[in-house]
Amino acid sequence: MPQRNTLICTVGTSLFEGNLSRLSANTPDAPSNWRNIRKAYDEQNWTNLAKEILKVSPTERVCGAEINTIEEARRKNWLELENLIFLVSDTPNGKNTGEFLKRYFEQRTDLNLRNLEYQIVDNLQDERPIDFKVHGLRNLVRKAGEYIQRFGGVEYVAIDATGGYKAQIAIAVVIGQALNIPVFYKHERFSEIIDFPPLPISFDYDILAENADVLADFERGKAFSHRELDKLDEKLRVLLTEIVVDGESVYELSPIGQIYLTGFRIRNPKPIRLIPAQNKKKPSFRDDHYPIGFKDFVEKVWRENTWIVTANSLPYSGQKSIKGIGFRVPEENGEKRLIGTFQDKNNFGARFWIHITDESPIALAWAADTLNQKYKQ
Repeated sequence: MPQRNTLICTVGTSLFEGNLSRLSANTPDAPSNWRNIRKAYDEQNWTNLAKEILKVSPTERVCGAEINTIEEARRKNWLELENLIFLVSDTPNGKNTGEFLKRYFEQRTDLNLRNLEYQIVDNLQDERPIDFKVHGLRNLVRKAGEYIQRFGGVEYVAIDATGGYKAQIAIAVVIGQALNIPVFYKHERFSEIIDFPPLPISFDYDILAENADVLADFERGKAFSHRELDKLDEKLRVLLTEIVVDGESVYELSPIGQIYLTGFRIRNPKPIRLIPAQNKKKPSFRDDHYPIGFKDFVEKVWRENTWIVTANSLPYSGQKSIKGIGFRVPEENGEKRLIGTFQDKNNFGARFWIHITDESPIALAWAADTLNQKYKQ
């Protein structure tokens, strides 16, 4: 089994607001260099602060929850720490905490880290609750997913969910449990870290396949009104969050919905049987009147994706449902098909059927998601 070597940490601001801003001679177990620590903190000199904190054992409370838990986690026999990532809030204190942690761990020569980064998560802040709920937590999932993929996948990653907003910690736990990644946490009153074991969670990715084009719109920030949502798949509702805009309920992708999409992409970077086609055949078109640019677009998609064998145009059924470029996997006549749509500047649309080298359900879902990311406007 691969050795886990990457730790993704959610980060709060308790080190500054709860520890260092209150540090004084009266602080219980204050370190001997507390004056130098406090001076560097007050001056916002993060390099000097890192040097002073290095003189204190990383297990001491004054070092903060992030340093404490990392020190304990790295002693676990299942973690060979090489990559350390901090996900910080979109606030001045969040950025400053990330900057301090980076400078501190850069000077921890005993760790021999290969990669050390902090990343500000857009809209992860407490001044605009709606932005936090709808965008901040989703961006947290997205950033975590990017790092999981970058460092080799779920088998190489662990999550430290000790720091940050309560909702931020909760989402980090769900990410781990949904993707089979160990998550640990330490409350300030705990003597040691506790772990949240992965749960046997599975997602129904038929929902993604059938609604891939709509989910792509949601992920890009589009909101649908209650009236519009009534026309969509009822199963989508569990992946959405409701907000009120100008007195009307609208729906956007929820953090759980983002975990759903991110989890699919991490678990299925590419279906194993979706190989380059050996018998590619140019797309064929019925003798119909088509939208401007339709044939060129179909041929472009066919040409640029080696695993597409061919494509062919379809009759003009479902014309009203065409809302631009999109890809999904509906079931038609008892058969799941990868269907693309195209609409020109005159709102004239057409559909086409894409044939790929592996037409298993998971491959079709992957292809629809991938094509939406690549071509949907």
